[in-house]
Amino acid sequence: MILVDPNGTGKVSFQSFIDFMTRETADTDTAEQVVASFRILATDKPYILIEELRRELPPEQAEYCIVRMPPYAGPGAPPGALDYTAFSTALYGESDL
Repeated sequence: MILVDPNGTGKVSFQSFIDFMTRETADTDTAEQVVASFRILATDKPYILIEELRRELPPEQAEYCIVRMPPYAGPGAPPGALDYTAFSTALYGESDL
């Protein structure tokens, strides 16, 4: 935890999280890295909720994601679930949104 929470606040900022993931996967800056980051924020769910984005990210980053992430269409997702995989692959030009 000290690696991603150097100030010992008990919370991990999005930037600290991304910095950690970047260090851990330095030579694989791909959509998979971003998907893995979102998967952690989403507690291993295949979708992320708006509330989770707003809780875990700075406001401007959360709103950027909320506006651009498509709805998650998989089974068992609650209303408002967002598809971070489609969003991440579109960021890297691996798919179209």
